[in-house]
Amino acid sequence: MLGPRAAGVGPWIYPDDRYYYGWYDELRGEQPSDHEIKSTVVDRLRENPYTRDDDLKVDVEQGVVILQGKVSSPRSKRAAGDDAWDTPGVSDVSNQLVVVS
Repeated sequence: MLGPRAAGVGPWIYPDDRYYYGWYDELRGEQPSDHEIKSTVVDRLRENPYTRDDDLKVDVEQGVVILQGKVSSPRSKRAAGDDAWDTPGVSDVSNQLVVVS
């Protein structure tokens, strides 16, 4: 059996750009407040066709977004979580949404 080097595979090299989100470098200076994060997440959820008709509650504590309420489908739950994660300043998301049919 050949080892990784014998098979022509070198060691894994860590990429130069450690963080892949373009906005990450912008946040090193000033972090958005919890209120600003909440406002951005709520706006995104209102614009998203998968979540705009659902009954959602958004809280933010120290950069952690907490999503609560009821959504109409698993896709809506996923979309809400994705919108929260893609918001600058968010450090974690607790997606507690319940799917009801």
